[in-house]
Amino acid sequence: MARTHLQQYRELGANVVAVAATSDPTPFVERHDLEATAHTSVADLCESSEVDCLSICTPTDTHRELVECAADHGIDVLLEKPIAGTLADAAAIERAVSESEISLLVGHVLRFDPGYERARDVVETDGIGAPGVARARRLSPFPDWGSGDWYADRERSGGLFLDLSIHDLDYLRSLWGPVERVFARRTAGEKFEHGFATLRFENGAVGYVEASWAQPEARKLTSELELAGDGGVVELSSDDHRPVREFTDDEVRVERPVSADGYRREVEHFLACVESGERPAVTVDEATTALRLALAARESAAAGDQSRPRRWTNDDAARHPLCGSRPHRQLRTPAL
Repeated sequence: MARTHLQQYRELGANVVAVAATSDPTPFVERHDLEATAHTSVADLCESSEVDCLSICTPTDTHRELVECAADHGIDVLLEKPIAGTLADAAAIERAVSESEISLLVGHVLRFDPGYERARDVVETDGIGAPGVARARRLSPFPDWGSGDWYADRERSGGLFLDLSIHDLDYLRSLWGPVERVFARRTAGEKFEHGFATLRFENGAVGYVEASWAQPEARKLTSELELAGDGGVVELSSDDHRPVREFTDDEVRVERPVSADGYRREVEHFLACVESGERPAVTVDEATTALRLALAARESAAAGDQSRPRRWTNDDAARHPLCGSRPHRQLRTPAL
């Protein structure tokens, strides 16, 4: 992700002046021919360099500490998703951002992807009628590129629902509103995980989110989206060279949304917020809601992993307000 962010900053004319990593970042600086100082801590970077903003592209369990450090120095932040691994850390990030009044954009990149944005436009202009069913898939090999193999450490990465499914959970919730029930199942091992979550939205629509870290190495990341209502269907597929197709009773319309990819538009929006002081499109509250959905899915899946059926109590409902342990015994709660 550091390479991805760097590419976007360069194309947008931003000056990358410093790089930090717990391992020596000098090879990264040299490989990318940067005129930047190298640091082994973010605190040292913030104290030694004059920076306007900071991209945090580190393992999930480090996010709170690094955001708090940036906030202490009044530096705006582009934070890769998820916002954190726990609700307590997300709340601490919210406090740090609020008290320092820095801008913080959480990198839920589907909000900026041209295809997903076009699908949103179709839905919001009544192109499919009343929402009915959403289906999202995101399939990939196991992410073994993380330093120290941190993705395999579920205590650090949070696993599939927090790191991969959260893309689609956030997008669907932002599109169709509050979710009142979550039910999930998964199969997992040390270097694989495959799972799904079903969502019941307050508006009555149903969502199905499937994600995989169990694909062959030769299969690159693929994604699909289908949004169906009583007046039409919108489909997206990363494998389709005609990314957006809209079906109605009268016609089939095919579009190819433009140019810049989601990461380019995300970084462009972040820099605009830094310069203007405008509120980022993905707020801390929204990112925390996405985290809450991902945690609910993980808890529901974990309940299903147990060999014995579990009886839910009122205390369980208080701790896991979105989580359904079994399909016929799901829990209802007020909107988030």
